[in-house]
Amino acid sequence: MFFKADAVLTEKFNKTGIKDSEKIAILSNNSERYIKLLIHIFNAGAIAVPVNPLFPVQKISNILNKISCSKIIIDGQSFNTDIPGCKIIPLDYFMDDLSLIELKKLISLFDINKFNKYADKHSSIIFTSGSTGSTKAVLHTFGNHYFNALGSNSNIELGGRDCWLISLPLNHVSGFSTIFKALISKADIAVKPPDLSLMEVIEKQKVTQLSIVPSQLHALINNPAGARALRRMKAILIGGAAVPGELIEESIKLMLQIYKSYGSTEMASQITCTMKDDSLEHLKRTSGKLLRYREIKTEEDGEILVKGCTLFKGYVGKDNNGNEILNMPFDEKGWFRTGDRGFIDDDGYLTVYGRKDSMFIYKGENIFPEEIENAIMELGGVENVLVVPVFKDAEGLGQIPAAFIKSKNYFQTDFELIRNSLQKKIEHFKIPVIFLKWPENEINASLKPDRKKFKKIAEKEINSN
Repeated sequence: MFFKADAVLTEKFNKTGIKDSEKIAILSNNSERYIKLLIHIFNAGAIAVPVNPLFPVQKISNILNKISCSKIIIDGQSFNTDIPGCKIIPLDYFMDDLSLIELKKLISLFDINKFNKYADKHSSIIFTSGSTGSTKAVLHTFGNHYFNALGSNSNIELGGRDCWLISLPLNHVSGFSTIFKALISKADIAVKPPDLSLMEVIEKQKVTQLSIVPSQLHALINNPAGARALRRMKAILIGGAAVPGELIEESIKLMLQIYKSYGSTEMASQITCTMKDDSLEHLKRTSGKLLRYREIKTEEDGEILVKGCTLFKGYVGKDNNGNEILNMPFDEKGWFRTGDRGFIDDDGYLTVYGRKDSMFIYKGENIFPEEIENAIMELGGVENVLVVPVFKDAEGLGQIPAAFIKSKNYFQTDFELIRNSLQKKIEHFKIPVIFLKWPENEINASLKPDRKKFKKIAEKEINSN
């Protein structure tokens, strides 16, 4: 479709029954061969369905049944499992042929001029969790990914001599979208293998751009060799969680090319982004300006609405009779409600306050956890924080705010000092009633902490005391 594929590989695709417009799930950890497979699935005209490898088998089976996906390619080097209701295709079946060509060469074969012809063709389904905690299947077209990449590359320049490191999961839109950035610019892609550190990959692959979350940036900055490696980067794109102002300040002092971004799966990744050499104030307080090929506005209650060339087609699912449907949650003018709250200033910079559905009431007042989290982050010395509502009816308070805090010096967290410092920053009723240490072994299946999971941890901790 986009290039003339190897005849042997084409025959293998045909033998497995992979055909045009068919949904093909992939269960694999990040690897170069995973990216090669995705590019060939695009070329075959099939719909790529990357699956989170941290999902349990039954959940994988359920979500694939929900979208009528009956074939899954599994990397046998990482997984040895059966998925009920799916035909299992080992990734190794394709690898002898995929390994014959370098990734850079494969990217160069891609005829980007054909995107116009196939812009409306369905290309991927990426799973995301909605406000109810249920998994949603987000359907994108080639055009969605193409225009997302065009807008991103117009802000963060990417060329044929560059190499973008994928350190985030390919089943997440942040990792997935990098492939299209490389395809339209002919840039190289590096993948972080599990046995190497980020710093080692950056050095070995001669990385020029990368996307990371705040915790990864923090770890690199606190390693002298990592800081030196980052200083050579053309762009360091941060997203996935609130970014501490202190971390931004440290990055600027090190003269790092930091970019902050706001995006969503429904918009095929980025929506806004800061610009090269943006001010410290913009980097600390905002998520940048609107990228090309998107539109954005806020309503009176602050909810952020978006639309444009990158907006998804809808959520794939089934009705009560088991028939496949496409839920298109757009208003009559095509706007999609993100569920996030924010503010756009006179210069066009977006400040994101947090989720509408995360609000709760304490002592008759509306509490927005993200406001408290940002205030705690600004105190310094904090690596991560999450505020959740916890029921404590014995005191007749209903829901009370509880804060999980991960400090940079984990065993030196001074909760009383934090509580006293917050009195100068936020109203007294917003100060958390309870402070808890961040769970040491907490592992998340997504890039953002699971508020519902942390809420259960807090309730268990409180009720046991």
